[in-house]
Amino acid sequence: IAALEDGYVDLNDTIDTGDGTFQYYDKVVRDEQYKHGGYGRITVAEVFEYSSNVGMAKIVTESYKSNPQHFVDRLYRMRLNECLGIEIKGEGKPVIRYPGEKMWSGISLAQMAYGYEVRLTPLQTLAFYNAIANDGRMVKPVFVKELMYHGKTI
Repeated sequence: IAALEDGYVDLNDTIDTGDGTFQYYDKVVRDEQYKHGGYGRITVAEVFEYSSNVGMAKIVTESYKSNPQHFVDRLYRMRLNECLGIEIKGEGKPVIRYPGEKMWSGISLAQMAYGYEVRLTPLQTLAFYNAIANDGRMVKPVFVKELMYHGKTI
């Protein structure tokens, strides 16, 4: 999403995910399909559709390697580092590392691209996906006790 909003890629651009593996420093990023030859060259839209770790890592590292703080700042502007403020106890605080912090490393940017080194609760992740479906509008989840129609619980 950050790379799309920053204009680094378009949904119709293609990314070569090759055989489903991508060596980045001392780590190998793998797609689910790597045992079956990978996805090869696919569009950015398909990177999303297939949830391609290799595609995401390539997009983010190529777009932000010279300025990783811009990528993380974009995540912060999306408020992914903030709690949702839902009305249930114990919502976990999101953790998104920042360049220069103790745990930041050369592989952080690539791993953040597909969800590693980012800590969100499942509900926070769902709220973000919902924002994508809502044309970028983040909506706080609401828990419903009952639905009524013409005064009757349905």
